[in-house]
Amino acid sequence: MMEDCAPGMSTPQGCTDDSDVIATFKEALKQRVGQERFQIWFSGVRFALEAAESAVSSPESPTAPRSIVAIAAGQFAADRLSNHYLSAMRGAAASACGTSTSIRIHVEDRPTRQAELPFPDEGGSAEGTAAEVRPSGDVNQTGTGVNQTGSGEPARRVAGQAAGRTRPAAAKRSGRHHHRGAQSLQSILRDGTDSRKPVRPKPGSVAPSLGKSTLGTSPLAIDAAHNQPPRQSAAEHRAAKPSVPDSTGNGSPQRNECTWETFVGGQCNELARTACKMAIENPGSASPLVLWGPPGSGKTHLLNAVAGKLRSLHRMRRVVSLSAEDFTNDFIKALNGNCLPAFRSRFRDADALLIDDIQFFVEKKATIRELHHTIEMLAEVGKPLVFAGTKAPNEINGLGGELSGRLASGLVCQVEGLDAQTRQQLLARYAEDRCLIPWPQQTLQEIASVAGGDGRLLSGIVNLVALLQRMYGQMPTMDQIRQHGAHLLRSSGVPITLSSIERAVEKVFQLDSKSLQSGSQTKSITEPRMLAMYLAREMTSSAFSEIGGHFGGRSHSTAILANQRVRQWLDAGRSVGRGQAALSADEAIRRIESMLKTG
Repeated sequence: MMEDCAPGMSTPQGCTDDSDVIATFKEALKQRVGQERFQIWFSGVRFALEAAESAVSSPESPTAPRSIVAIAAGQFAADRLSNHYLSAMRGAAASACGTSTSIRIHVEDRPTRQAELPFPDEGGSAEGTAAEVRPSGDVNQTGTGVNQTGSGEPARRVAGQAAGRTRPAAAKRSGRHHHRGAQSLQSILRDGTDSRKPVRPKPGSVAPSLGKSTLGTSPLAIDAAHNQPPRQSAAEHRAAKPSVPDSTGNGSPQRNECTWETFVGGQCNELARTACKMAIENPGSASPLVLWGPPGSGKTHLLNAVAGKLRSLHRMRRVVSLSAEDFTNDFIKALNGNCLPAFRSRFRDADALLIDDIQFFVEKKATIRELHHTIEMLAEVGKPLVFAGTKAPNEINGLGGELSGRLASGLVCQVEGLDAQTRQQLLARYAEDRCLIPWPQQTLQEIASVAGGDGRLLSGIVNLVALLQRMYGQMPTMDQIRQHGAHLLRSSGVPITLSSIERAVEKVFQLDSKSLQSGSQTKSITEPRMLAMYLAREMTSSAFSEIGGHFGGRSHSTAILANQRVRQWLDAGRSVGRGQAALSADEAIRRIESMLKTG
């Protein structure tokens, strides 16, 4: 039997021809099922070519019947191939090898994986419940050394007997038990079928060599194999080892700082903050909750603050909080590793699901479909769902109609760029935490007035000032801050011009470029044009004549009339534009201002 890239299997004569047949078969199969499906469902499948039993006696016959064997990594993958792709494989085999070729699906044999719980079985201690298999000969553990017989046959040794002879007296008196490859029950329940579990060899098989890997072996067993005293107990090893964040990212120091108490509230985020407070007090209400706004407006902080409150107030143990990129990467790993049931168990059995940067899902059709089914299943049982992104779900092109509609069915709240008052409060918070010398109130106000609405940029400015304090030994002046941080202050202030207002209005009302400068008199263009003239007068120092000349060479009286007309729309609450792009005057101005602040 000839396999394509199957390590550890012998190949008969004629290997090259068989390889060509397998390659031709795979190419034909790829044409039948498509490139995307082939990559998902056949990347982990190996193919082998073998002669049928009736043709063993005469293999030289060119028309002898043969079989193509699809070797799947697990039963799930094998069932999937049998139920959905058997006919496609038969057709590809017929085109590659002739109609006498048959298809057979085989499940690859793998060592049995069994997780060991961190407590002993009934009727025995943890040391006396496991037996170890040594890879190179019979191993007799004595007080003087290790004796290998060299027979090449593995021998069983009761771990309790060896541990009783090698365990220090202090460990015996403490009564603590060490268990090889033990995992916490919480991690097992969280991850489902975890691929990191230690592999227990079958009876009669040979365990991996200690020189290659010691994964899943206790420090006591490794030290005994090398005739050395134990370095430290398992409990001491875990205590000395630095803590590693779990798969949800909750152990990150940066995320731990994002609490509800440290969030700086203001008018710019009052709506989103109220919605998150409602989600904390009554989980599952108005679910899914979607927060959207420009970068640096506090969406990720709110997301992690909600996750922390759900854990502390409602005792939710399985709160999954991660980014869209992490969700996508985990999904791809589950597909390639045939671990899709464990992946779905992790997310669909969660108490709450929070995902950041949903715009990352754009054009990822398989991931979008999986996420949509996960959201539907969690929403059916009333689990809280919170998402965050840079745009509203219905404005993210490539997210899919079903998913964007499901996200919009809950509660969608905008988080605006930080206003001047919120920027000043955030600067004061950062300065108090990071700087040795207090900031003058005038410096806080001046920097807050020129900085943009990105909170991360404010963090960078405070770090620079803290460095300047160390360098000068006192609070630097504004001239010194500008001298060393001109790049930060210059990038923070987005200049507002007549052209930038024109582009923002055209984008909000979905108009073609330069349409506001055209001579069109349709209401779908004239009303946005009047709104652009109003904003140009309010947000720039341009005269009416300059504004009218920029928007199609119109007179100053036209710009004055447009300014008066928009004020009437605002007082009456009238909408602007036509069709799907129609918005109320207040909402249109708010969106345009937010777009201008973030560039």
